Amino acid sequence: MAADLEKVPTHPQWLSRGLWMEGLAALVVIVGLYGWIPYNFGFESKARPVLEMLYRFWTDPSTTDWHHGMIVPLISLGLVIHRWKDLQKVPIQPSLWGIPVVMLALLLFWVGYKIDITIVGFLSLQTMLGGILLWFLGWPMMRELLFPYIFLLFAYPFYFLDNIVAFPLRGLMCQLSQGFLNLIGVDTLRVGTALVSAPDYVAGFKQGEKFALDVANPCSGIRSLFALMMVSALYAHLTLEKNWQKWVLFLMSPALAVAGNFARMLMLTFGTMFFGSAVAIGTEQNPTTYHLAAGFFVFIVALGGMALISWVLQGGWRQTWKKWTTPVEAIPEEK
Repeated sequence: MAADLEKVPTHPQWLSRGLWMEGLAALVVIVGLYGWIPYNFGFESKARPVLEMLYRFWTDPSTTDWHHGMIVPLISLGLVIHRWKDLQKVPIQPSLWGIPVVMLALLLFWVGYKIDITIVGFLSLQTMLGGILLWFLGWPMMRELLFPYIFLLFAYPFYFLDNIVAFPLRGLMCQLSQGFLNLIGVDTLRVGTALVSAPDYVAGFKQGEKFALDVANPCSGIRSLFALMMVSALYAHLTLEKNWQKWVLFLMSPALAVAGNFARMLMLTFGTMFFGSAVAIGTEQNPTTYHLAAGFFVFIVALGGMALISWVLQGGWRQTWKKWTTPVEAIPEEK
């Protein structure tokens, strides 16, 4: 009976005491360098370590654009655990190429400390993780862990993109919403980054009396853009087989964010027209339930579009077209 029992495979390379000691030493370095040493001041009077600043971006109510970053390390860890059995078969071949990568990480840390720029510290942390993985585990393992490693980039708050991306998105959202509303017969004017109803002197309505919406940064799509890029990358990695399919879906994520926020703007516009601003909008400090629901509607539209694009990329439309165009007589009967 003992001969019939399935043998449990052993993996001596993962049981190496030296490997675990190296990993423990690397953990101490990372925690000490990025979690204990005061790094920069940012907009405050007190210098904070890199990991503390990262946590503050994740949890600060005033930086809601980056709250999704908190779950990114957990997802990356989950991806590694999901493939753990396969990873144990990959040979560990430590590479000295990891040493210059670690040195580059230390250089970035020093530069960021001197010029007092937070994002350089985040890039240093990411580079340090990559250098340690390459140094201790080697190229074969690094290739297998490449997606979980790159996925960690979504954890960092690239806050400098707010000014670069947010204002163009506000302008685009205004143009799309104004053009569509005028197309369907809702006369709309654009005033800066605000949309207001056109005056109707015959009916006695002044400009902005029916609705007046300011396309602020949240309405521009900046908040949903980075979260949707993260979700699309993960969705593509888990559901699509070919690399070109994954890249197409990922590169479509900004368009999906725009589409979702366009639907949100229409929902708020018609809500204001039918129910009034007090019900549909509220205030900036106290948005109404309808306003909050419109925010969730962004992700419903975007995720639906993501599933549709994935279905098209995998050729689902061919099967549907074939089913619609095949004569009933040609369909074999089930016995």
